[in-house]
Amino acid sequence: MVLNRFFISVFIRVSLISISGVVLGIIIQHLNQGYFYTLAGLIFLIFFQAYLLVNYVNKTNSDLDKFFSSVQDHDSSIRFTESKSDDSFRKLRIRMNHVNTLIQRVKLENEKSAQFLKSVVDHIDSGLLSIDLNGEIKIFNQAAKKYFNVLQPVKLSALGSIDEELPAIVNSIQSGQEILHKVRMGNGSQSILVKATGLKTEESVIRLVSLQDITGELDKKEMDSWQKIIRVLTHEIMNSISPITSLTRVISGYFRQKDTGDPIPLKMINDQVVAKTLTGLNTIEETGRGLLDFVDKFRSLSSLPEPSLSTFAIESLFGKCIILMGSDLSEDIEIIAEVSPDDLELKADYAMVEQVLINLIRNAGQALEKRKNGKIHLNASYCDGGILIQVEDNGYGIPKEIAEDIFVPFFTTRKNGTGIGLSLSRQIMQNHNGSISVNSDPGNGSMFSLKFPA
Repeated sequence: MVLNRFFISVFIRVSLISISGVVLGIIIQHLNQGYFYTLAGLIFLIFFQAYLLVNYVNKTNSDLDKFFSSVQDHDSSIRFTESKSDDSFRKLRIRMNHVNTLIQRVKLENEKSAQFLKSVVDHIDSGLLSIDLNGEIKIFNQAAKKYFNVLQPVKLSALGSIDEELPAIVNSIQSGQEILHKVRMGNGSQSILVKATGLKTEESVIRLVSLQDITGELDKKEMDSWQKIIRVLTHEIMNSISPITSLTRVISGYFRQKDTGDPIPLKMINDQVVAKTLTGLNTIEETGRGLLDFVDKFRSLSSLPEPSLSTFAIESLFGKCIILMGSDLSEDIEIIAEVSPDDLELKADYAMVEQVLINLIRNAGQALEKRKNGKIHLNASYCDGGILIQVEDNGYGIPKEIAEDIFVPFFTTRKNGTGIGLSLSRQIMQNHNGSISVNSDPGNGSMFSLKFPA
């Protein structure tokens, strides 16, 4: 409708100019008869009509230019006159004003959302900051300020800190990585878990870094671990000490009188008493040796050497482990190895990782002893910026009630088990800044996952 009115208005003006031009042509042919004033008036009329046409079009273009400029500059305060009832663009101005009102409303909603988001970010207990590729900080909440001693830094290089190492960690941490760091706060310390994730927008890539105080959770985990270790140690030591105490009492009874407790005469010590005594002492010696072996194994958990890092192909590591374990596993058990990509390499301590894999393969083989068509899958691939190695079997799985205890030192459900294999594996993974976890479905098998950082 608006365009129709515009077309009619322009058509009328162009038609009037055309008519005036025709009349002007006729008059020019009769100049010999006079009409000089009429000629001047027609020329003036044509120029005046052309001026009105250009002004009319320019006025419309000016309104449109103002409207689109205001949209481009995010200025929704401009308003266009709507009072002229004979104006063919009145409805267009009404619609432009309506669009400006909508833009203003959206801006207010966005500002409210931004304020709400800022309030939420400032309210959470974890420190939060976002960093773009140029090192500029966009988000920096209240919780982050107590760790860096800065009100609102603009650049990552401007971060101060109560702890000098924390800014360096934030600067170097990669997306998907987690770093546990202790920070001195007042008279105590806090365990801070620093995590990073990458967010890709249309303009750039943003790294979102969070700092979470997990001191309470770690203290609780540490207490639970100590209680489990003490429970296992108490069980093992009591199993060794109780027979020794009981056997010592029996042997002592061979050489004491039952009624008075005095030593028996030497003439009453016969070959049978000596034989029983020697048998008891041998049993005490074997039990004591077993207890010493137990303590030595416990000591090996606390004195694990630092990893000697080297880069090696995981495919060759899998191949060696399969050869080493081939003779220990039943012929019914099949080991399948998959590495994606084929040339995937790992930077770690080769011997330690091999020890972990052998232990997991041995455990998987034991879980498949009474299973037909037993299979062990070894998988390696990239995962969350790191490398993931998985050992999966289709055995009987791990009961839920003991799944949390399998990594506790000396915890075992097997008659001849030592209970240090999985706890040693976990310590090796921790020394590599990695992790070990298990996912088991009782009756359908188990899968152990080794995650190494990039």
